[in-house]
Amino acid sequence: MTVSEILFVIAGLFLGFAFKGGMFLFLIPFAAVAFVLAWLNRPRLAGPNSQSATSLLPIITNKARGTTLNPVVAPDLRTEFRKENGMMNEPESALKVSQVWARANADINKGMANMMRAMKIVVPHVNSVVVFTQLDNPKEWGVRNFINDKEMSVNPCIRISENSGLVGKLFRDGVNRLLEGDLPSNKSLMYYADSTPVKSVVAVPIYNYNGVRVGALVMDSVYPNAFSDHVAQALLHIADSISMLDWKGFFSAQNHIALQRYSGLYNYQRKFFQTMTVKDIYKQIINYVKDNVGYDRLTILAMNQEKEASGRVVFCDGIDADQFNGRRFTLDDKGIFVLSLLRNRPIERSFSQNFNEYVPRLNDKEKRNLNLRQMFVMPIATEPDRSQAEIAICLENGGEMPYSDHEKELLKAFAGVAGFAYDRARKFEHGRDLAMRDGLTGLINHRTLHETLRSEKVRADRKKYNIGVLMMDIDHFKHVNDTYGHPVGDIVIKGIADAISGEIRKEIDVVARYGGEEFVVGLIETSAEGMLETAERIRKAVQKLVFDVKQSDPLRVTVSIGAFLVGPEFHDMKKAVSNADQALYRAKEGGRNQVIRFEEEDPNVMASKA
Repeated sequence: MTVSEILFVIAGLFLGFAFKGGMFLFLIPFAAVAFVLAWLNRPRLAGPNSQSATSLLPIITNKARGTTLNPVVAPDLRTEFRKENGMMNEPESALKVSQVWARANADINKGMANMMRAMKIVVPHVNSVVVFTQLDNPKEWGVRNFINDKEMSVNPCIRISENSGLVGKLFRDGVNRLLEGDLPSNKSLMYYADSTPVKSVVAVPIYNYNGVRVGALVMDSVYPNAFSDHVAQALLHIADSISMLDWKGFFSAQNHIALQRYSGLYNYQRKFFQTMTVKDIYKQIINYVKDNVGYDRLTILAMNQEKEASGRVVFCDGIDADQFNGRRFTLDDKGIFVLSLLRNRPIERSFSQNFNEYVPRLNDKEKRNLNLRQMFVMPIATEPDRSQAEIAICLENGGEMPYSDHEKELLKAFAGVAGFAYDRARKFEHGRDLAMRDGLTGLINHRTLHETLRSEKVRADRKKYNIGVLMMDIDHFKHVNDTYGHPVGDIVIKGIADAISGEIRKEIDVVARYGGEEFVVGLIETSAEGMLETAERIRKAVQKLVFDVKQSDPLRVTVSIGAFLVGPEFHDMKKAVSNADQALYRAKEGGRNQVIRFEEEDPNVMASKA
């Protein structure tokens, strides 16, 4: 005999003596402990095709978590202790989570089945032993597990409420047990699928850890007066053991899932330290939420780093996502998402089914959806004590139950890690910008220009297009500095940089501050005519600038521009800039405030001039 079988025999002996009553009643707790130990030490199946006595027990098959808002019928650990609704996004970790719940349900059901089998063996004339536990609605119980002589007679889909037959009386606080020894033939027990002639019933409530009735343990017989007060007393202790087994199983599964999720948090923390850009931080935040939390709509907000008190939606997924993606907002907007950013505090809201007044997420101009009734907003700040956050994770779903404490704590822990990573990436990008850009104008510098032009030339060679290079210089700039001072000179340089940027394609072309008063523009995919036209626009835009220098006459300046067209056959971009510089020199020699295109001189003409 195995250890499990020996323990089952001992438990049965203890229970048998306990049914005699009197001083033997103290053996009931020992019988329950023996049942639990026997279940924990039961032999495991060798494989999916293995057969054993336990594999033949009539276990209720538990349905998987639904993907719609319809609740499952059969109770399991999640419907007993926590209600979950299917959402538009099921986390990628949901499969592992479902496997944990399925294994926990299977193990607990086997433990219950062994206890019920032992009761059926020890107590004479038992027809059925049934365990009821609560469904998604606490006011309804469903069949969790059962053992009987006719396996198909019990209806596993039945719902029991306070008004459902004899067992329904156990919903009432004043009813602590049922003991019937001569039921009339017309008395229905509700949980049978056929007309089983039951004459005797003993039933006791099952209490949870808070002392709330969450189910019932029922035993019946086709024989009259089959059960005594001692049997009812013993059943109370068995019910407590079943409740303990269920409760411990629930927390064991929940802790295992929490361990998996916090392990995932550690993995994302490692990814954060490998990430050095703000865009990648956004991606990691999105992936983490998708992997770990269900939602019908996920919205990620981020504050603008350049313009204070404003931001935009950097990502939206789910219901009406196209209405929110890329939307801009300010901290003056009266949306609940914006409020969480402004105050750097998590916000949770639940709207009832009859709630008809829409609460704006960003502002009053957005599309309204009253079906999203659960909301949780988790702000992310670079420092926990900051008065304002930089990012917000906004979760919504159409279910009846709010987001669980575990999910909220998970997001809070993640927010701390993400805030640190976001601050680090932002500082890295800022340092990189300082190395790549001119501090006064914000344009890329001399070194970055040549790197950018080389990269653009590789693409131009692959796609067979031209690049126009413009070199320009502020006319008589030394006179400006000598007459008005260097602060005014800086204002002039900044104003001309803005004028140049306004005349080119910002997302396509390249503009750099090349030296003190020199600028270089790279025109991507252009023609000779297009290059010269853009150069003329820039020249005229600068000529129109007026600088107030607090003197009688405002200051006006002009630029001279040299242009060179880089065709597919030309590959040296440093030489291209040099050629544009030579054309610029000719423009200055020719009177300034003009555009000159560089053109190679014919060797024969050059020889004749010599």
